[in-house]
Amino acid sequence: MKFLASADLHIRKKEDCALLARLLQAAKDAGCGAVLIGGDLLDTPFIEEETENAVRALLGAAPCPVFLVAGNHDPLAITALYRDLPAHVQVFPAEMTAYTLADGVRLYGYSALREQVDTRFLAGFSAPEGGINILLAHGQMDGSHGDFQPISAEELAGSNLQLVILGHIHKGEQRRVGGCRLLVPGIPEGRGWDETGDKYLYIIDTEQLSAEPLSVASRRFMEYEVDLTDCRDTGEMLAKMESLEIPANVEYRLILVGTACESPAPAVQAFIEKTGREVKDLTDTFSSLKELRGQNTLQGAFVRRAMAEIEAASPEERPRLERALRLGLQALKEARL
Repeated sequence: MKFLASADLHIRKKEDCALLARLLQAAKDAGCGAVLIGGDLLDTPFIEEETENAVRALLGAAPCPVFLVAGNHDPLAITALYRDLPAHVQVFPAEMTAYTLADGVRLYGYSALREQVDTRFLAGFSAPEGGINILLAHGQMDGSHGDFQPISAEELAGSNLQLVILGHIHKGEQRRVGGCRLLVPGIPEGRGWDETGDKYLYIIDTEQLSAEPLSVASRRFMEYEVDLTDCRDTGEMLAKMESLEIPANVEYRLILVGTACESPAPAVQAFIEKTGREVKDLTDTFSSLKELRGQNTLQGAFVRRAMAEIEAASPEERPRLERALRLGLQALKEARL
């Protein structure tokens, strides 16, 4: 059997439902027998009626059964949607409950009743021997008292679970915790600069318990580094910034690195005015060489020796030595990180 696993869609407005539609279409295309959503389907319990109706309609047209748990953003006690869903959509109650996914495949789960729950649902829990035991939940792995629905490695070790699908943390992760496989799907589509990079949902094969990542995101937030070390003036800096090939449907910003021969500020201003994109300047510039030259540090000693060679060199030799100085400063900076 194959099923789709995701979490943290955070639907707030009607247009956000497009992500849910793409997720359900992906399940249909992959021939999945179930869809599992690990909490925070909604960003708030108090969505508008139009949005609630759109979510209900999409779930009603799902190509297979849907199992979901309520999270801290859409807790069970106050989310009206979860009291009126189609028959093939199962919302886990606020205590450990089991459903049968397929012959020999048991799905356990529990919903968050309130916005803050620190109950340790796996404390003392052990699933039956034989078959495959899967947990769907919303919480924090390696969590301690006060964390949201925490789970510890020790609790997993005695649970007889083979796979745990855990929502709540927006950065995806896969790892082994003793004899159990932990899958944190992460958010399936970034919403801002604190959620950069590629985002996925996962197609799970219960025979091998393999997890194949699949992207249905319509947009990505990406950062691209631009090294200005070899640029000799503002024109070359701007040309290098503009030379990046950016894929479609990407919200991007540039991170300027390296050691520039002059301040990148004019190039940055021109780039922002032309593209409207954000730029972060993390470069070192030669304007700071006088200060560096006076420091009693390894970097200061390097600058003093390099500048002495540059000042004594012929005009033809200076560009090569200046480039060596920039590369050396960059290497020293990276060695400190």
